[in-house]
Amino acid sequence: MSAKQIEVMVVNDSTYMRSLFSDLISSSSRLHVCDTANDGADALRKIRKSKPDVVLLDLEMPNMDGLSFIENVMPTTPVPIVLVSSYGQKGAGIVFDALEMGAVDFVPVPQDDPEKMRSLKDTLVSKIEIAAQTRHLKPGARHVRRPESPVKRGEPKAEGSAVVVIGASTGGPGVVSDIMSRLPADLPAGVLIVQHMPEGFTKSFAERLNSLSRIPVREARDGDAISAGSALLSPGDFHMLVRQSRTVELNKSPRRFGVRPAINMSMVSAAQVYGSKTVGVLLTGMGHDGAFGMKMIKRNGGRTVAQDEASSVVFGMARAAAEMNAVDRLLPTESIPEEIERMVAQAQ
Repeated sequence: MSAKQIEVMVVNDSTYMRSLFSDLISSSSRLHVCDTANDGADALRKIRKSKPDVVLLDLEMPNMDGLSFIENVMPTTPVPIVLVSSYGQKGAGIVFDALEMGAVDFVPVPQDDPEKMRSLKDTLVSKIEIAAQTRHLKPGARHVRRPESPVKRGEPKAEGSAVVVIGASTGGPGVVSDIMSRLPADLPAGVLIVQHMPEGFTKSFAERLNSLSRIPVREARDGDAISAGSALLSPGDFHMLVRQSRTVELNKSPRRFGVRPAINMSMVSAAQVYGSKTVGVLLTGMGHDGAFGMKMIKRNGGRTVAQDEASSVVFGMARAAAEMNAVDRLLPTESIPEEIERMVAQAQ
């Protein structure tokens, strides 16, 4: 066993699934299963001795479920956690709860045939490797401020308004939720959100954001108008582009940087249409997606802000943008909503 291997603990109440995940992980020379546990309580007993680099965690287990495990482990022994969930869209709220409590990422398990999980080996390995590189883990649930007043749904004023394009990947759902909960109802800009997320989960994520935000948020449909004081979330497995008519186009053109939706495509098309009235926001995530988009926003006279390293779960995309001199302000999460407001006001 190489000293550089990533040590993984598999936590699942199913003997079959523990064996399946262990086999998939062990098939990569970069990963090693250091221990297994049959529920959250068992994992808590073993984790200090096993000292895993990453925990692969089921959510629905007897004795102690996944959410309870996260709640107990993060304050005392914070560790990167990748969820493996068989929940479909109806149960996606539990996945988002776990992400807000400190889990890094998740891999949906096909509900009808667990054997299909074998086809997701590359995705599973990649997410474990990314999780092993994460820092700044939260010792407990993130605080997402809920609006004091209900969402205001005033008359949209798309003509002449600005656009804010928010891009996020690993570690993003909690950060996006926090930012959206702090934006004002009368923000004089439309908001486009691109979160790297599997198909089937973005509708539930949009509904969750809508419940937290003062402005309405929903999953985008092809042809939707971009209106001031409202937000559209790109559906999983669709790129979201901005048309000259200031409506969105959804398409399944080839993946960019291995992802669809690609943040770059949304940002570049927005900059081409809105020019100096474009604000780019790039958050936590691995890789380079969004860096070129931020550069194009600046080149077209727009403004950009990115999440700083200290508050990022993965300082990858924002770092890449900063290295391209494409970031006007590099800020912690809590300072980004106010900066968005300031940049939007300057763009009017």
